[in-house]
Amino acid sequence: MAKKIYFTSSKGGAGATTVAAGTAFALAACGERTLILDGDSASACALGVCGCAGRQTFTVADYKSGMCRAKQAMVQHPKYKNLYIMPTLGCDDGRAAESAVLEVSELFDFVLCDGAAQRACGQAVIITEPYMPSLRAADAKIAALKDGGMHIGGVIVNKVNGGLIVDGKTGYPEDVARALGVPLIAAVPEDLDLTLGEWRPYSMRYFKVAAERLRGKNAKLPHIEAGYTGAGGYFRRRLRERI
Repeated sequence: MAKKIYFTSSKGGAGATTVAAGTAFALAACGERTLILDGDSASACALGVCGCAGRQTFTVADYKSGMCRAKQAMVQHPKYKNLYIMPTLGCDDGRAAESAVLEVSELFDFVLCDGAAQRACGQAVIITEPYMPSLRAADAKIAALKDGGMHIGGVIVNKVNGGLIVDGKTGYPEDVARALGVPLIAAVPEDLDLTLGEWRPYSMRYFKVAAERLRGKNAKLPHIEAGYTGAGGYFRRRLRERI
């Protein structure tokens, strides 16, 4: 039976879908059979982020209407053959999404539910940026999920800039997790290429840490701020201030 994890943030732009996709890529690369439930019923964002836009034949909307079985509403990734995406395109019925997930969960090791099928999941992973508006939203989300009986597996801090950490303008990912009162799973560096669908090896190494920790492994967190120290790091920080 799959380990079903609810990926969520309560602030738009925090990158929950991108983080779910990157973590899914890393899990699939480790040999784990992985499914992403794409909770974006309007535009199928996860399909696009994963490079599978337009590949769907059926969606959860078709499953709800009885036109297909749940497994037929899945799209196999062309590169990672053990990674599938299930779009909810055209269907904002949470119960249908939950039913579809439960129907196929025995086929997978991990199911990452991106903003949908919360009640089908055994734990939640919170995605936040290391900035105050996002932290406040994450804190409120954690409280609401706990009040609803959801176990919080931890937080993944997204869009971390090592230069801002060194300059004292943002805290370390460990500080963010401590402030939210939940375990730190991983941190992902600021990478504008991710929004273009370009998954660089540099960023993927951080998603690999997230995947390993979700698998129960004791993976060491890389130091995102390491490249911003010393003389070279000083010039990198000053350059970033000008662009």
